[in-house]
Amino acid sequence: MEIEEKSFPSAWTMDFFRHEIYNPLSHFLVATLGKTVVGYIVFWVITDESHVANLAVHPDYRRQNIGDIILKFAIHFSRSKGARLITLEVNEKNIAAIALYGKNEFKQVGKRIKYYENRDDAFILTRSL
Repeated sequence: MEIEEKSFPSAWTMDFFRHEIYNPLSHFLVATLGKTVVGYIVFWVITDESHVANLAVHPDYRRQNIGDIILKFAIHFSRSKGARLITLEVNEKNIAAIALYGKNEFKQVGKRIKYYENRDDAFILTRSL
């Protein structure tokens, strides 16, 4: 929760994470250094499509390739489960995340107006698998 709250103005709640644990389409990867949780990704695999629901790295551990590693895991895992496309929404103001997704061959295919609680817009990004 600390990473989530430090990463997003409209953070997921503990109840939302608990709900995802029981969602049969949901997959989690937690990145650790020793016993310290430094990042995570939550993604869904739905038949031939995957969707990144949440990805965050603790501010103290950013710029160390952790986000790239866990995103690549989701890409490879999704492909192994038969997904042919992976999608996500990213806050249009989150320059670091947009750069990470661009580095991993995601392309903008649309925009969701006032998508977030704070009324920021989101870019819709996709990548073929």
